[in-house]
Amino acid sequence: MEQSKSNNIVWHHATVTRKRREALNEHQSVLLWFTDFLVQENPPLAHAVEEYLHQNGCRTFTFDVTM
Repeated sequence: MEQSKSNNIVWHHATVTRKRREALNEHQSVLLWFTDFLVQENPPLAHAVEEYLHQNGCRTFTFDVTM
């Protein structure tokens, strides 16, 4: 099955690179993207994962995009 690319996501070349951010944070960066049609279930799951990571010394941030 061929996946199509989204036309509303744009890559921006910033001066703060992933390598620089990882050096500052003293850990590798990763993106966890929770998507589902059951929107009401995602925030509690995302916040539980964020809490776990925060308690283990990771810098975290969650955001919600409503379409």
